[in-house]
Amino acid sequence: MNHHHLLIKGVEEFNKREFFESHETLEEYWNTLFGDEKELVQSIIQAAVAYYHIGRGNRVGARKLLVRAVRHAQAVADGTLGIDVSSYLKTIKHSLKTVESDDALNEIPPASIRFKSM
Repeated sequence: MNHHHLLIKGVEEFNKREFFESHETLEEYWNTLFGDEKELVQSIIQAAVAYYHIGRGNRVGARKLLVRAVRHAQAVADGTLGIDVSSYLKTIKHSLKTVESDDALNEIPPASIRFKSM
């Protein structure tokens, strides 16, 4: 599968915890998509902003965005855009559970996004 350069860049930024930059990169790409691909990229954008909020101690904002990110990721098939959606979904669900608890926000490991094939 040949991945779009903005998708690759946005995922790399996400995985390096450059969440604001990832959001910006992926939003540009999101505007070109339709269907499940658009749903998945929207989820990743929302997760990036949620992790940005977590880094700033904003539990309420992080929770709201993680709920949306989970909902969008659950709506697509594993392998959409070549991404390991099931692994990504598992980690954002774990992050949501931690945000909804009294656990310290700094203990939340951000999701990492993996391509099934490159």
